[in-house]
Amino acid sequence: MLSLLSVALMGILLAADSSSAINLDINSVDSVSNAAQGVASNIMTMYSNTSEIPGLFPTPYYFWEGGLAWDSMINYWALTGDATYNPLVGEALLYQRGPNDNFMPQNQTTTEGNDDQSYWALAAMTAAERGLPVPQSDSALAVTWAELAQNVFDSQTARWDEATCGGGLRWQIFTFNNGYNYKNSASNGNLVQLAARLALYTGNATYSDWAQKVTQWSLDVGLIANEDGVVFDGFDTTTNCSSPNHIQWTASAGTYLSGAAYASNKTSTTFWNGIGFALYTNANTTFAPNGTLTEVACQSKCNTDQLAFRAVLARALANMRDLTLDSPVTQEPGCSVNNTKPSPSCADVGTIHASIDAVLKTSAQGAAAQCSGGTDGSACGADWSAFTWDGTQGLGQSLSALEILLANLPAVQRRTAVSTSSVVTGTSSNGTATSSNGTATSSNTTATSSNGTATSGVSSSNTSSSASASTNVATGCSASTFALLAGMGFVVASFM
Repeated sequence: MLSLLSVALMGILLAADSSSAINLDINSVDSVSNAAQGVASNIMTMYSNTSEIPGLFPTPYYFWEGGLAWDSMINYWALTGDATYNPLVGEALLYQRGPNDNFMPQNQTTTEGNDDQSYWALAAMTAAERGLPVPQSDSALAVTWAELAQNVFDSQTARWDEATCGGGLRWQIFTFNNGYNYKNSASNGNLVQLAARLALYTGNATYSDWAQKVTQWSLDVGLIANEDGVVFDGFDTTTNCSSPNHIQWTASAGTYLSGAAYASNKTSTTFWNGIGFALYTNANTTFAPNGTLTEVACQSKCNTDQLAFRAVLARALANMRDLTLDSPVTQEPGCSVNNTKPSPSCADVGTIHASIDAVLKTSAQGAAAQCSGGTDGSACGADWSAFTWDGTQGLGQSLSALEILLANLPAVQRRTAVSTSSVVTGTSSNGTATSSNGTATSSNTTATSSNGTATSGVSSSNTSSSASASTNVATGCSASTFALLAGMGFVVASFM
């Protein structure tokens, strides 16, 4: 049953004008913001018209997609300054936090997987970083947004399974669910991202250690494969992860890429810079070969879940642009990012940030053109390569469209809606970021110190976590990491 708050706000949503196709000027901040407002309105109208339980969208949408939706809506507020939906978003997150404040509510206890749980934790992390106000009805809440995310981290690291495959999170939490014998990239990539963001937010080295530990395991087992940064779907534990499922999804690549971007912003090491560059290269060549993000594994036959995946990669590409140092892109794959192996064909052909911007702009224009269907002419379709509505509509299409539009807003917009937040975030040439715990500024790239090393400006004594890494993985590199970085042309001997 929806709360009185939800019912009261429903009138606002129904009164919102979202009945016309998007006319997008990709170079206008106002135009992009207005386009995002139209898509956000459609998402929230869909929720208010169909949801019977706060935080959940009805069948056919699973628990994880609700977490992704609220994550996107917080991102929408932070980038546009439109706080209309904040009370509903806050209520949704808190209602599903569960009796142990770790997003395991009783209505999901028999079906929830590790990736489901972590999508809600990532939403809580965004709420903490952006300073989402707690709804007035929960003003006496004893737990913070960050603590909700930390509780999920502690729950999941306790499930880290070294009995099979040398480590990794299983897809499912409970043995009786199909998929328990599967270790997938969504669960492990989300854990990397959550740990990296907690490390940047709190300054606690435990989180940094776990971000690198999970990434290193992903490399060692082949979940992240070869020097191209390919991210496979997962492995069967009954064969000790000997043969990967080679399907590639935008969300799998995206969540690892976001994790690498946040980790690079905190500690700009060759490990994280190399991983991030490899993941970016794979995303660019695999999912945007023609300049538009495409879910290549299913294209026009994507199911309900898969239609939402591009929202994750769109956000990740924006994170890569806004949180990391820019680097030149060379014509020859064997050339390093910094041209440490110069040759006549190692000429710069642009930068990583510029190439990301190009994909984001082209994709946003395609997404805006797709948001022209349905009875009111504003439903969003899935085929961003076509400039006429493809006849589909749903939550996944709308979330993907919303995130690709938001990815085209300047980073400085992230601060317009937040007056008191403890987030420390990097910057692109679009803007700067500040924090109550530290200040991070740069004229053209991410937060840097005088010697080019990214810094968070946050004391490591701010908070602590009950989970601890079993090994300090930051002290060395495995053969798989060496091979990946060497294949990209990095001079790896200088940092091992």
